[in-house]
Amino acid sequence: MKQPFYKTGVLFRALLKRDWLKLLFWILGMLAFAASGAGKMEVTTNPATANSLYTMFVKNPAMIGLFGPTPVNSPANYSLGPILGQTMTLITGITFAIISIIYVVNRSRKEEDDGITELFRSYSIGKLANTTALVIELIFLHLLMAILLVFSIQAQNVTGLNDLRSNLLFAFTTSAQGLLWGMFALLLGQVFSDASTTKGVTFGLFGLLYIIRMGTDATNLSLGWFNPLSWVYLAFPYVKGHENWTSIILTFSLSLILLVISYFLELKRDVGAGYLPEGQGRAQGKKALFGFPGLILSLEKKMILGWLIGSFVLGLVYGSMFGQMDQFISNNKTVKEIFVGNETAASAIRGNFMVTLFSILSILVAAFGVVLLIKMVGEERRNCLEALYALPLSRAKVYFTYVLTAIFSVIVAQFLALLGIFIEQLGNENVLSFTEIMKSGMIWLVAVIFVLAILSLLMGLVPRFADVIWVYLGFLLFMTYLGKLLNLPKWLENLSIYSQIPKLPVEKMNLPTVSLILILALVLILIGYKAYERRDLITG
Repeated sequence: MKQPFYKTGVLFRALLKRDWLKLLFWILGMLAFAASGAGKMEVTTNPATANSLYTMFVKNPAMIGLFGPTPVNSPANYSLGPILGQTMTLITGITFAIISIIYVVNRSRKEEDDGITELFRSYSIGKLANTTALVIELIFLHLLMAILLVFSIQAQNVTGLNDLRSNLLFAFTTSAQGLLWGMFALLLGQVFSDASTTKGVTFGLFGLLYIIRMGTDATNLSLGWFNPLSWVYLAFPYVKGHENWTSIILTFSLSLILLVISYFLELKRDVGAGYLPEGQGRAQGKKALFGFPGLILSLEKKMILGWLIGSFVLGLVYGSMFGQMDQFISNNKTVKEIFVGNETAASAIRGNFMVTLFSILSILVAAFGVVLLIKMVGEERRNCLEALYALPLSRAKVYFTYVLTAIFSVIVAQFLALLGIFIEQLGNENVLSFTEIMKSGMIWLVAVIFVLAILSLLMGLVPRFADVIWVYLGFLLFMTYLGKLLNLPKWLENLSIYSQIPKLPVEKMNLPTVSLILILALVLILIGYKAYERRDLITG
């Protein structure tokens, strides 16, 4: 086919018809995530709280590492707009990026793995038609979300958030990150020969840039212009005199460059191939491959190892924040005035910081567990499990192998992350003991296991809707990041399993609550198994 874009329109319409419901949930979820807090933030942010919020978010290097910087230089100017711009821009851009990476890989490289792309090309369809249809869909989707995000914030008519120019900057700088990382995923999908590796490398690059930006934000903010992930907040929406549209221009320009390179690479390669050579397999398989658990570990070992290493490295990075927190408490005049001679209050700041840090860390670990466990549905839809069930293999063994592998993996990942934190903070003046870090951090595994139990139930009862777990995970992240700041209703807070976990070391251990959550998790897993045992396998 000499016309590489031939039948792009046909494939674009097919994509919309195929994914319209998923895209609708994506749009509604992002609007709820990014815009719903504006009105609530108006209630909780006022001149009386501006000084404490300014001290905590603007002057605290640890919080800058989590939320990003702001050019605001006085509490009087730290009003609702700059607060929203600092606390929501980075996390919204990250959410856009993560969803785009998953979607692009699933609709490009994964379809090559499944043979769908090869089937398309057996007809009169251009070689770049499928990729172009996906890119057009991604552009229209992020453009639509940006416009709807602007209207949703404007419609709330909140003082400080009703400037159209600022809302446009916020909406387009965050949605542009989704497009950019979709193009990163598309490019890496040309280089690597399978979807799993593509997704892992893309998220690895994403995590690396995230870690780098934490360092540059605290040392030299101008270096952030060399980091594509930093562009999302260097636009400084809602900060008058500092709003910068350059970051959007850079984001779209880099997206275009990545797309052109992707086109060139795709034209030069065969379907299903990559540019990096695949490693040679063993002539004879290990004995472990004769068992189903060994097969699963063999298939997923690269991803598991990557996540475990990433967890440890992230722990090292987060551990450095404890030193920044100690310097913040000892060097900041305002904080010294409040906490001089009051070690209990100073300890409470450290304790609350630990709670925030460990809960966010555990949500990332939960995402690892979800990725691992939801593979069962993916393999089922590709008919791989149907072939295995032709052998003397019970559904119980398949189900519990996936569940236990995910649970064991998240336990190890959380431990390694906490170990990294412990090692990194050993040089600080106020060193936390190994036991204190482990007790305060490992307790969050109760919530992680409960999330995996919900996913187990979904896979057993309604496997086609198992991806809904990502919505709940996004909700947990939102509540953990901004729940307290927004002062949301108690019933909404109670929907988060994280609100039920004892916040060690600030709160006391609540063994009955923890035991009840674990029992409920076990019940959900068993119900999921019974449903999986009785239902038909799904395909497609």
